[in-house]
Amino acid sequence: MASIRKPNKKGGTFGIRWRTRDGRDCERGGFATEKEARQYGQEQEALERKNKNTKPSDLKMTVREFVVNVYAKTLDVRRQTRDDYNLSLKNWVYPTFGDVALVDIKPADLKAWIIEMKQTVSESYAQKHANLLGAILKCAVDNNYLDKSPFGPVKRKKAKRVTKVTPFSKTLVKQIADQFAERFRLLIWICYYTGMRPSEALGLTMDQLDFENGQIVIDRQLSRFTNTVHEKYLKTTKSHRTIGFSKKLQVLIQEHVAKFGLGPSNLILSNRSGNVWRYHDAAEMFREKVRPLGIAKGMGLHQLRHTCVSVLIARGSNIKEVQEWVGHESIQETMDTYGHLFPTAMAKLSDHLDAYDDEEDDNLLIASAN
Repeated sequence: MASIRKPNKKGGTFGIRWRTRDGRDCERGGFATEKEARQYGQEQEALERKNKNTKPSDLKMTVREFVVNVYAKTLDVRRQTRDDYNLSLKNWVYPTFGDVALVDIKPADLKAWIIEMKQTVSESYAQKHANLLGAILKCAVDNNYLDKSPFGPVKRKKAKRVTKVTPFSKTLVKQIADQFAERFRLLIWICYYTGMRPSEALGLTMDQLDFENGQIVIDRQLSRFTNTVHEKYLKTTKSHRTIGFSKKLQVLIQEHVAKFGLGPSNLILSNRSGNVWRYHDAAEMFREKVRPLGIAKGMGLHQLRHTCVSVLIARGSNIKEVQEWVGHESIQETMDTYGHLFPTAMAKLSDHLDAYDDEEDDNLLIASAN
């Protein structure tokens, strides 16, 4: 019989424990009320009774059915992460495997699917989609819908962050902007002058801008899946931040708003109809517009964020300042992504030491100490 795990502190959540037909103990938490937890436990027990005398190979549930009825109920993730999963399912998993029974998926099917994806998206994105499907199939094994995952023979790698970014030159950024119609050009300059994530730029509203003090408060973003602005759900806790607001960008935004007005909810950027400019529409437009410029495949809107950071580093910003500006969770993440850009900056600091070494006395140090 399923048992309830009560919160161990005020404001905590309830959990439920149950035993599968093969004797394994399972647990899920994150329920707001005891009633919700108990209801979930009863559903799992009913499922176990239904499948008691059934072999996994006889459970001809499709991937889509399994995700909706089982996998989705096991997830305890942020809303933004859930939105990303839904988008991955809709665009990449379901078109190929949505209506395929779990037991009918073969390793060769998975391998062919991954190869096909890599023709369209970068290897890291293809791996993210593959990892999601792999997690779904593992869940199917854990819940006795599969004897074993067909992903076994397929080499699965953790999606790696690109650690050495190649920024655009200022000339190239201008050429990119010139490729866009005037209404959409501002997106390029917002990403370039702020280093925002594209979803943050597309979700930017007028009330986030402080023209008087030259600041932008980043506290929301456009959801890639629902195409609505979330004020609470940013990528990390450090993503909530306040950054500088360059005078050049202030002018560009004021001119844009004067000519095109604001979108829904005071959004600065909008589509031709004045509605929300969907993330994937913007990303696709970028890929289409930069193609004539010979920009390498895989260099998307996010590259403008990298370009902004490269300028900050070249102008002497330290690693902590860069981390706070871009909203990374840790300095290690910033170093992993942009560390290779710092040797040039470090060389400039060593030049200062060389210059000091040429001084005839210690007056500089004495003056500094005083």
